[in-house]
Amino acid sequence: MRRPLMRPATLLAALSLAAALAPSVALACDTGEKLRLSDEQKKLAARNAWAGVERQYELLQDTKCELSYDNFFLGAESARMLGKVYEQYERLRQALEVAPATDDNGNDPKPGLVDSLSGIESNYARVEIRGDARRRPVLSRPEMPFAPDQRKAVEWAQTYVAETGSFKGMLPFGKYVVGDVDFELAASPDWKIVEVGRGKGGTSTEEVTIADQVGGTTVQGAVRYASLVATAGPAYFLSPTTKKPVLLKSDGGHAFEPADVAVSGFAVELGGELGLTYDEPALGLAATLGYQGGFGTDTFNVVSGWVAGVARPGDLRLALGPMYQLSFGSGTGVADWFDRNHDPRIDPNDQIPYGGVGMGGGVKGAVGYGLLDLDPLQGIVEVGGAWQSDGSRNYYLFALRVGLVPSVPRFGG
Repeated sequence: MRRPLMRPATLLAALSLAAALAPSVALACDTGEKLRLSDEQKKLAARNAWAGVERQYELLQDTKCELSYDNFFLGAESARMLGKVYEQYERLRQALEVAPATDDNGNDPKPGLVDSLSGIESNYARVEIRGDARRRPVLSRPEMPFAPDQRKAVEWAQTYVAETGSFKGMLPFGKYVVGDVDFELAASPDWKIVEVGRGKGGTSTEEVTIADQVGGTTVQGAVRYASLVATAGPAYFLSPTTKKPVLLKSDGGHAFEPADVAVSGFAVELGGELGLTYDEPALGLAATLGYQGGFGTDTFNVVSGWVAGVARPGDLRLALGPMYQLSFGSGTGVADWFDRNHDPRIDPNDQIPYGGVGMGGGVKGAVGYGLLDLDPLQGIVEVGGAWQSDGSRNYYLFALRVGLVPSVPRFGG
């Protein structure tokens, strides 16, 4: 018997219920993680580890939970200590909205929050600097403010502009220069927009950390980063026997050609990597010398040179490119087709020793993931593979390596 179709009214009710529940599922609060991060935030604040407090506050945003007064207040304090005035202002406003009647000391926290907000509004203005990440402007202030908090705010903005080319936040009242643009900040509820074009004038002799300064504009160098590549780990070497006779010798026999080879050992890579682009994902070039050893019934020592294009999206590292390889091998057991006027019953092929060198070009690649920041290096684990041919025989290499690669300089904000 055919099952009756769902009535339209019932279907509509089911769809409405699903639509109502979907946002609540998507926005489910991770309460346990919120409690853990809140506790860690307080511990770090007690040690005046404000960079750590800031990280915990940012992680709290990902829990999708409603944050408490303490979360917002400590987040505001970390922003103040780092010079992030606009973030401090916004977090103080949020703290004011959820502030309890009394704090841990039995005092009403609202008057203090209002005074802090008023103090920021009385000394800072909102500004958005729109520059170019490829030609980052230099932000300067002819007369730096005396107050430590205000100096931190200016220094934070200078770092942000130097790293990203732009800035949106709050700065102390006063005169500034960014690139070739002069501007002044005064009390105003509105955002001041500062557009920065290419600088005018000649090359400055002043040194800038990330590049050379030209007419007040930071011009990026050709190399974004450059450092060591060094990895090592277990490896596997495979070379199937050729299916037909090769390399006919002058005496009418064939050259000694190994049977199937499959050996395990270890691999080492050593070289360097250059980052060449500033747009994400970072792209670059790497060049390495590699050694892979395989030991067992057969012994192979493989030496290779590899030039690869590299892509660095986030903590991933993808590398692929041509390689040239020398394989020094020896062992026992030659190809089934080998025949050099011997009686296989007396002298079977699997007991004939061989030795020699295979050489030729191929392709090599690796996929890695960064697990540990050791600025300017990054600890990585990667899986690598390669194929090479000497014209008659194929060689396959596989490895699981750990080691060090350059860390990509990125500004976290």
